[in-house]
Amino acid sequence: MELTEAIRKRRSVRKYRDEAVPAEVLEELLNLACWAPSAENEQPWYYVALTSAEALRELQETMKFVADDMKVHLEELLPRHPRIVGQTTDFLRRLGGAPVCILVFLQKDYGPLRETMLESVAASIQTMLLAAYEHGLGTCWINAATNLGYGAALRERYAPDKGELVSLVTLGYPERTPIAAGRKPDRWVIL
Repeated sequence: MELTEAIRKRRSVRKYRDEAVPAEVLEELLNLACWAPSAENEQPWYYVALTSAEALRELQETMKFVADDMKVHLEELLPRHPRIVGQTTDFLRRLGGAPVCILVFLQKDYGPLRETMLESVAASIQTMLLAAYEHGLGTCWINAATNLGYGAALRERYAPDKGELVSLVTLGYPERTPIAAGRKPDRWVIL
């Protein structure tokens, strides 16, 4: 597969088949994510991959609170779209039935370099998403838990000796893959 194809066809998947991701594939994806460019070659990411049914159920207990808080926000934002609100909150509660959920942390507190290190972590996540697509896997990059203030609790549970939680990524074989939305105009210029 060409990189251009992966960039254009990769989508956020919110519904997964009940099929395990092979351990060697998961390890390869995490390894590839670590090859992303990073500011000052700091490689500021730290990944925790949850794969056991027990670990995923435990995470879902927290995600139920995230979903409830997100529902309030979405109902205000999208008052005429209750179906979207319902689909989004159901996804957050169950994580789409993904057999893997990866929590992405900063390695440590980077102080004034925090924003730059967050950009590096984002590059690492994108690298992993594209590599997952190449393996026929679907992903969804989730920031609801951190945006709604649940990052500290998840950090304390899964990586207390690391920096802040940046994002979650669901991973698995897609039950369905959404069709690409059109690209918005006026997003670049050449001078």
